[in-house]
Amino acid sequence: MDTLQLLQQIGLTKYEAEAYATLVQYDSMTGYELGKQSHVPLSRIYEILERLVEKGLVLVQPGEPPRYRAQEPEYFLGQVRATMEYTLDTLAASLTLLHSRQPSDEFWVVRGQRATLERVHRLLGEARENVDLVMPATHLAEMQEDLWQAQERGCHVYQSSTTTMSAPDSVLVLCDQRLALVGTLSSQAIVTSNPALTLTLRGYFEYQRLTNNNARSDIVSRERGIAWLAWEERKQRLLWNVKSAPSGAAQR
Repeated sequence: MDTLQLLQQIGLTKYEAEAYATLVQYDSMTGYELGKQSHVPLSRIYEILERLVEKGLVLVQPGEPPRYRAQEPEYFLGQVRATMEYTLDTLAASLTLLHSRQPSDEFWVVRGQRATLERVHRLLGEARENVDLVMPATHLAEMQEDLWQAQERGCHVYQSSTTTMSAPDSVLVLCDQRLALVGTLSSQAIVTSNPALTLTLRGYFEYQRLTNNNARSDIVSRERGIAWLAWEERKQRLLWNVKSAPSGAAQR
């Protein structure tokens, strides 16, 4: 994304961005000179300059003709940053007051790998008591910081990779034994606090803790956790290759 596009991202119009970006490159200019150097039509240059002056982005020196100078970028961006922070803080407070609904028993769909992983990050970040997680080892590595932070908050953490599951990109998450995410990274996942599903997942994870010797019921250290993930990923690839091989090749 170039400078003009970025300026438009923070609220300037196309011509305002063009005029300001051009003025930044010069000490000062007349409206006519700016129109010649930029892509702003001469018929609109003074209208655009007046808007920039009102926004505090451009300074004007009276005269015949008047000259224009861009406000220092550091000052301009500082104003934008302060305004955005105030707006976001105010919006957050306003939305918090509006957001009064309780966790829903309904099923909500999250589609796509990126959206699913972002939702997993969010669930792990909000957990306060328990975290149960099963997902591919390669993506499990991305969650380690969230899992370590959850453990530091006092959560009991269980994690395992999907080596024994029929769908190798499956994701199962249960946080505080009441909020669940179930699905696959290649397609979609559901998010719910439905009691029937969360109870089923609680039983599943309890069974996994009792029977899966390779699963980790806690996160002991970053170094050992990373080493385990590397080993688990190698094991997952080997098992998947064995499952995918033709039966004759496997027998040989």
